[in-house]
Amino acid sequence: MRFDLKISQIGWILVGVPLAFELLFVGLLTYTVHQAELEIKRQEHAKDIVYCTSSAATYATQCAVNVGAYSVSRAEHFKDLYQENKSRTKEAFEQLENLLTASSDSEYLSKAKEARLAANEGTLLLDELIDSVDKGYGSRNVLVSHGRMATVKKIIDRLHLKLKSIVREQTAETADSPKKEAEFRRLTEVFLFAGIAANIFIAFALAFFFSRSIIRKLRVISDNAARLPKGIALNEPLIGQDEIVHLDHVFHSMVTDLDEAKKMQQYLIAMVSHDLRSPLTSLQGVLTLLSSGAAGELPKAAKDKISAAESDLGRLIKLTNDLLDTERLASGQLDLHKKRCLLADIVEEAMDAVSTFAKQHDIKVLAADLENGRAMNTMLELDPERMGQVLTNLLNNAIKYSPAGAEVQISAAVISAKGGRELVKVSITDQGRGVPEAFQTTIFEKFKQVKESDSRELGGKGLGLAICKSIIEQHGGTIAVDSNGSKGSTFWFEIPLQQA
Repeated sequence: MRFDLKISQIGWILVGVPLAFELLFVGLLTYTVHQAELEIKRQEHAKDIVYCTSSAATYATQCAVNVGAYSVSRAEHFKDLYQENKSRTKEAFEQLENLLTASSDSEYLSKAKEARLAANEGTLLLDELIDSVDKGYGSRNVLVSHGRMATVKKIIDRLHLKLKSIVREQTAETADSPKKEAEFRRLTEVFLFAGIAANIFIAFALAFFFSRSIIRKLRVISDNAARLPKGIALNEPLIGQDEIVHLDHVFHSMVTDLDEAKKMQQYLIAMVSHDLRSPLTSLQGVLTLLSSGAAGELPKAAKDKISAAESDLGRLIKLTNDLLDTERLASGQLDLHKKRCLLADIVEEAMDAVSTFAKQHDIKVLAADLENGRAMNTMLELDPERMGQVLTNLLNNAIKYSPAGAEVQISAAVISAKGGRELVKVSITDQGRGVPEAFQTTIFEKFKQVKESDSRELGGKGLGLAICKSIIEQHGGTIAVDSNGSKGSTFWFEIPLQQA
C-alpha cells in the first residue's frame, strides 16, 4: 500500500497519532484513579457513619448509666455526666443524619431518625427520673417500682437494634471496598505502563514506516546525483505527491536541461573547430610552401615573419585538435583502436615528434633501455595513436617547462599491482620548476594550469593533461605527477600489461 503524503502531513501524523493515544490512556488513567478515590471516600464515609452510630449508641447508654448512678448516689458528678452525654448523643445523631442526608441513603436515614426518636423518648424518661430524684420521691427502688428503668432499657435496646443494623449493613457494603480499591490501583498501574509502552511502540513504528519511504526516495536522489557526473542514465522518476518526489522531478528536469545545453555546447565547439581546422590546415600548407621558396626566394625579414606566423598557426591547429579531442572524450565518442604493438616503437615516434621542439629549446630527450628493457620490448594491446598522443603531450610539457641545456628522461618498468596483476609504468622526468602540491591533482582537469600567465608566455590552454588523463583511463590505467614543488617533476602513468 502506498500513501501519497507530504512531509508536512507525515509530521502531523507522527505528532498527532501518539498524542491521540496518549490522551486516550490519560483518560483511562484518570478514570481508574477517580474510581479508586471514590472507593476511598466511600470507605471513609462508611467509617464516619459507623463511628457516629457507635458514638450515639454509646452516649445514649452512658446517659442511662449516669442517671442510675445519680439516683443511687445523689452525686452531682453523675448528673453532670448525664447532661454531657445527653449533649453528645444529640450531636452524634445530628452528624449521623447529616452524613446520611449527604449520601442520599434514605433507608439508613429513616432508621437513624427512628433511633433518634427512641433516644429522645428515653431522654425524657431519664429527665423525669432525675427530677423525681431531685424532689425526693420514693426510695432507692423508686426506679424499679415505677417500671421506668425497664422502659428505658427497652428503649435503649430498640435504639441499639436500629443503630446496629446501620453499622452491620454499612460494614457489609464496604467489605469489598479495599479489594475494589486495590483493583483500581492495579488497573492504574497497568494503564500507566501500557500507555507508555504503546506510545513508544507507536512512535517507533510510525517513524520506521515513514522514514523507510523517505530514505528510499533520498537514496534514489543521491544515486542520481552520483550518476550525473559519470554520464550514467538516471533512475526512473519517483511517483508520489510529497516534496521529495517534487525535488526528484526538478532534478530530472534540470538534468534534461543540462543535457540539452551540453549537446549545444558540444555541437558549437565541434562545428567551430571543424570549420576552423580545414582553412587553418590549408593556410599552414601555403605558409610552408612560401617558406620553402615555392613562390620564389623571399627576403630574410619576410621569412622570419612567415616562420612566426607558421609557429602561431601550429599552436592554433593544436588547440583546435585538443578542443575536438576533449569534447569527444567528454561525450564518449572517442573510440580506441587497440592492436598489438611495442611500447618502444611508440616512444621512438613520440621522441621524433618532439625532436624539433626540443632542439628549439636546447633540451635533450633521453630514453632509458629503449632497446633492451623488458617493458619497452613487451607486446601491448593499446591504441598506438592515442598512446603516442599522451607521450607527445607529456614530452612537450616537459620540454616547455625545462630550462635550456636540461635533460628530459623517459623510462618504463613492469610493476606488480594488487591481486598479482602486472602493470607497465611509464615515467617522464624533467628539470623544470616543479608542480606545487596544491596543483598536482587539479592540473589534470580541463583549462587548469599552475599559473594563469603560462597560457600567454608558454602557450597551451590547459587541455593536454586532461586529454592524457582521459586516454589513460580509457586504457584502464592511472596518471599522476610526483614533484617536490620547487624543482623537477615526474609525470607517470600506469596501464595493464597484457602480453600477447
